Amino acid sequence: MRELGIFLRQAREDKQMTLTEVADKTKIRQAYLEAIEAGDLDSLPEDPVYVRGFLRIYAKVLGINPDQVARMYDQGGQVQDQDPITEYRSESQKQSVLEKRRAIRRKKRVQFAVCVIVIFTVIAAYYYYYYMR
Repeated sequence: MRELGIFLRQAREDKQMTLTEVADKTKIRQAYLEAIEAGDLDSLPEDPVYVRGFLRIYAKVLGINPDQVARMYDQGGQVQDQDPITEYRSESQKQSVLEKRRAIRRKKRVQFAVCVIVIFTVIAAYYYYYYMR
């Protein structure tokens, strides 16, 4: 567990985050986060389900694949040879990124249409005012 804690601490420091910031984002007590990083299982809840949940949430905030971190915990905290610090985005997060891009495009199209209508209206008013008198 100690190796996993060191790995998570290094990932947090690479993201330039403090434990307080992580605690605010994850809603996990700072004492638990300190215990995870120190590899101190005695200070964590006895139920491994809670610890696994804490690790998964912590990993998501750090951008690490939570499934790999949970697997590392199940294997006794041994860090694997493969690089688990690949940026993690769940399918819903990928979907939301696409939806945001589509919303931005839609907004730009609407703005363009409004500008065209306004310009057309101004030209029509100018034509009517100067040539229809």
